[in-house]
Amino acid sequence: MHNYFRIIHLILRLIVIGLVLILVSCEPELVQSHENFIIQKGQHRAKVRVQSLQSSVLTFDAIFDQSAIYQTQQIENQHDINKLMGFSDCNSLHHENSARFGWRWLDGNLEIHAYAYASGKRVTRFIGNVDIDTSNTYQITMTQDSYIFNLVGFNPVVIKRENHCNRGFYYMLFPYFGGDESAPHDILIQVKFNY
Repeated sequence: MHNYFRIIHLILRLIVIGLVLILVSCEPELVQSHENFIIQKGQHRAKVRVQSLQSSVLTFDAIFDQSAIYQTQQIENQHDINKLMGFSDCNSLHHENSARFGWRWLDGNLEIHAYAYASGKRVTRFIGNVDIDTSNTYQITMTQDSYIFNLVGFNPVVIKRENHCNRGFYYMLFPYFGGDESAPHDILIQVKFNY
């Protein structure tokens, strides 16, 4: 009986030592999962969500899949810029003051744009084309007088920011389809926030 307990004790010690060695020798997995935003057919937005931005910099990774390929019902609407991510500014609504990335499927390309409002005036600038099923890093930085749009691998785009507005509260803006038309089919955008 004494040998039986000794053997059990030895086995338990070996198991504990083995677990400790496994835990010490392995690096922790630093994978942060993407959040799925699905804009359903006939809708404009994926989900209603209220969240403030607590920084002057918004950084995130995004992946578009095959669902980003679409054809609008009216030909001229193909030029409308859909919205990816961004934030409001100046303690105002986003159609008054905001900065976000935009996207559209045009001429066989997934185009990315800088998309901003300053005192109700919309300003857009083309940044570049990205590949389907590829993760890209996006960043918007607020300075005193500008929004700096950075899509890794492309030249930064700068859009003037209102410098006389009331600052302080910035609410996040999430994926939105349209323009005039709603999503022609379900569209999936995967986003990983890096703040």
